[in-house]
Amino acid sequence: MSKFLVIGSTGNVGGALVTELLERGHQVRALVRDASRAELLPTGIDIAVGDLNDAESLTAAATGVDGVFFMQLEPVPAQAENMIKAARTTGVRKIVVLSSIGTVLEPLPMIGAGIAARDQVFRDSGLDITYLRTNTLMPNALWWLDTIRAEGRVYDASDPGKTVPVDTYDIARVAALALTRDGHAGHAYIINGPQALTAREQVEILADVLGRPIEFVPLTPEQLAQRSIEQGTPAEFAGAVQNLNELFRAGRAGVISDDVTNLTGIAPRTFRQWCEEHADSFR
Repeated sequence: MSKFLVIGSTGNVGGALVTELLERGHQVRALVRDASRAELLPTGIDIAVGDLNDAESLTAAATGVDGVFFMQLEPVPAQAENMIKAARTTGVRKIVVLSSIGTVLEPLPMIGAGIAARDQVFRDSGLDITYLRTNTLMPNALWWLDTIRAEGRVYDASDPGKTVPVDTYDIARVAALALTRDGHAGHAYIINGPQALTAREQVEILADVLGRPIEFVPLTPEQLAQRSIEQGTPAEFAGAVQNLNELFRAGRAGVISDDVTNLTGIAPRTFRQWCEEHADSFR
């Protein structure tokens, strides 16, 4: 029985991975910044309290594990360096990094460039790194929740471009595979769902599942950025999202890969399946 450290264990992806590893019979240690967050996790797993900015806490968390799942809220290279230092100190060689398809799109989006720089830090480490380059996450649809409830509308700036939304369940399946089996070091996999969809098409699917109309309101990337700033979003972040929406509108992220199916033998879940599973969240 192997043991793995999961960073981001209380989030959408990390939480799904914790469940996947436990179901496969492995032990899990979860890194949390606050011990109270352990209440959100399944019983029977180790809890390590620490922070990506604290190399010593990462070293303590990585002691005695066979591999690490690494993710960040922001792609800070210094945090990656702390993880590498901890891995070298504890003898851990295997790290699965949550990355983004934005790191390989042309032109590079601002957010993708930041993640690519972080990935290069891991690449230069000489450790056994696997990169999971995810497309749009299906749970991002929950960002529409407030305006759906308040107005029955979704405001979007990516139409008519397509992305290929992926369920966090499928990311977790590939992450568990890369952690528990050999042969994935140095590989970068594109992790996406089975369908390239516009945001308008996603809203139509969600409305059909919910059995009620949702109005789709197209905005330009600049209009949505301004709307976000007026609602309190920092201008720098709103600008980065504007840049990303411009790339989406151009259709640059509508790339479909078979990596999930080829690696696991099971096709990824559809956006409709995700909507059906999470319909109560929108009611």
